[in-house]
Amino acid sequence: MARIGVTYQHVAKAAEAIKSQDQEPTVDRVREHLGTGSKSTIAPLLKRWRADNRDRADVSGLPNDLVEVVQSLHERMQQMADHRIEQARQAFEASNDELRRELAETRNTITQLTACQQDLDVQIERLAEQNSLQRKSLEDARVNLAKTESQRDQAISRTTELKKSVAELKQENRDIRNHFEHYQQRTAEDRQQERDQFRATNQQLHDQIQLLRSQLDQTEARATKLLENNTQLQRSINELEQTSADLNREINRKAEHIENLKRDIEVVLTKSRKYQDKKDQLAEQIATLARQKAEADKEAALLAQALEAAKTELKAARDKTTLLTNENKVILQEKAVIQGQFKQLQSSLQQSGVIGV
Repeated sequence: MARIGVTYQHVAKAAEAIKSQDQEPTVDRVREHLGTGSKSTIAPLLKRWRADNRDRADVSGLPNDLVEVVQSLHERMQQMADHRIEQARQAFEASNDELRRELAETRNTITQLTACQQDLDVQIERLAEQNSLQRKSLEDARVNLAKTESQRDQAISRTTELKKSVAELKQENRDIRNHFEHYQQRTAEDRQQERDQFRATNQQLHDQIQLLRSQLDQTEARATKLLENNTQLQRSINELEQTSADLNREINRKAEHIENLKRDIEVVLTKSRKYQDKKDQLAEQIATLARQKAEADKEAALLAQALEAAKTELKAARDKTTLLTNENKVILQEKAVIQGQFKQLQSSLQQSGVIGV
């Protein structure tokens, strides 16, 4: 889109200033000299200025064909150079924009991957802490289980001892009954005394049996409760082991995901380096085109010198043509004089009758 303020007078003055520096006015040089304006605005104005200069050259007396051929050749070469430079610049800008966009996307991807990796590291640390807590809970449960198993073994041992005590008491009761039958034949007092003693002893034994039975029931209930607690602890241990296995699998999956993310980052970095290499190659191509443009400018300068030489030769040819024309006029005048003298002589001869009419 054209910039406001660039007129033909501005372009003409800039072109004249560049021309006074023994340089060929081009769109880029005029734009650089003005410091404003777009190429689409400057190009037609510069073409108009060249046409005006060509008209002034025609007025000076130079052949139009030679001037037009040289200027057309120079303009064609300049346009080709400008077109190639513009194409290279546009390609470079497009590629540079694409590279910048991809670099920004790559940086965003790297930032996201880094954030994701940090989140994963935090999750792994949290999972590791949970795993440590689970392991600690598992160890505590195992210690409690060991204590419970020890208490169960003690309770079983105590129950066995109580059963032995009950068996001994029953055996003692049988022995006492045997002694009671053995001593039945004793005297009534002895029997009565023994009966009283037996009753007292039997009552004591009965009380002890009841007490032992109550203790046995309590012990069996406690053992049943310990077995239930043991079963619950075993179930909790199994759940903790399952949770630990799940946590280990989750940690392994997260570690594998992190490795995949690292590989993706390596691929993105490799792609970024390739784009940087491509950008460097485009910069080298632009430098090559700039050198070619400089060579084209040199060729244009040589063509301008050739044009000046052609102008000089043309001027010499014109001078020679003018001289020959003047000589031809003198010869024609002399011929006309001779022809007039010949006609007068012929007329005189005819009048004198030397030549017949």
